[in-house]
Amino acid sequence: MNKFKPDQHETGQYGDDIRLRPRLENLDKVEKYFIDQCNKKNIKFTFDCNADERSNWDTLAYTSYCGMLHIVPLCRDLNLYQLYDALLDNISPIGHIDFIKNNIENNTASKYVLKDNSEFEYSKEEKIKALCILPGNNKFGHLCARKIKTIANHWKNNLTFKLHPVCDKEVLKKNGFLHMVNKYGCNILDGNVDMYDLIKKANFVYSTHTSESALTSLILGKQIEPIDNYDKRTYHGFSGINHFCYNHKDAISKLDKIFASPKSGIIHPDIDIDWKGKIDKYLEYILEKRESQNGYYLK
Repeated sequence: MNKFKPDQHETGQYGDDIRLRPRLENLDKVEKYFIDQCNKKNIKFTFDCNADERSNWDTLAYTSYCGMLHIVPLCRDLNLYQLYDALLDNISPIGHIDFIKNNIENNTASKYVLKDNSEFEYSKEEKIKALCILPGNNKFGHLCARKIKTIANHWKNNLTFKLHPVCDKEVLKKNGFLHMVNKYGCNILDGNVDMYDLIKKANFVYSTHTSESALTSLILGKQIEPIDNYDKRTYHGFSGINHFCYNHKDAISKLDKIFASPKSGIIHPDIDIDWKGKIDKYLEYILEKRESQNGYYLK
C-alpha cells in the first residue's frame, strides 16, 4: 500500500503544502510484511482509521506513531487492554523512548515536512506560558468546548493555540472558534509553525488523546492536560498510549517497557532487532484475544 512513501502529499491526503517526512520510508518494509501476514491469515486491515468493532473485531488498523509502526484492533477496549497486557510482560526497555528523544533533539520528530522537504517554521516567541495543540478539523467535534473556554478565560493572552497542519480556518470561523480566541485575547499560530519547537518553549501543554504531542511533552518535562470531551477520549488509535500519558505519573518508564513487548503493536526496524518476529507474535496474541471473545456479543 506504500502509505509511508513521502510522495503521499500528491494524493491530497495531507493537503497541498505538506508531505510525509522521508525517514518514514523506513517503515515501508514493515508495512509490507504486516500486510503480507494479514493476507496470509485472512485478517482485514486498514490504514489510519478509527471505529469501534466488538471485542471479536474484524479489522486491524495501522499507522505511524512517533516514527514507529502502530497496530491496534478497531475495538476501543482492546486498544487499551493490549497495552496493559504488554506492561504485564515486564520486558526491559530496548530504546523506543530514546528513539523518540533523539528525533526531538535532532528536530526530526514531526511526521510532516513542507512539500519541498524543508522544515516547518520556528515561532518567534521565546517563552510560552500555556500551549494548546489542536487536532485537525475532522476531530474538532471531539473537543470539550467548555474546557477550551475555561482555559482561554484563565490564561487569556498567555495562551497560544497551535493549529493542526491539516486545518481549514474557514471551518474554525464558522464554528465560532476564532471568535472565542479573539474574545479572550489568546494567540493563535498556523499549522506551518513547528509544534515541537513550541512544546520546548512552553511551560504547560494542553492536547488531546488523538495526538503524539502528549508523550512528546512529557519527555520534554512539561505539565499536560487533555481537552477532549470525556466520552470521546477513546475514539482514536492513540488513545490507549495517551491514557498512560494523562493518568500515570511514571508514564514514560511504563511506556518504554510496554513498547518493548510484541503485545504493544509498536514496531520499528532500527529498534526491534527481530521486527518480523515481533509482528508475528503480535498477530498471534491479538488473534487469540479475538478467538476468546467469539460468541460473547451478538449483533
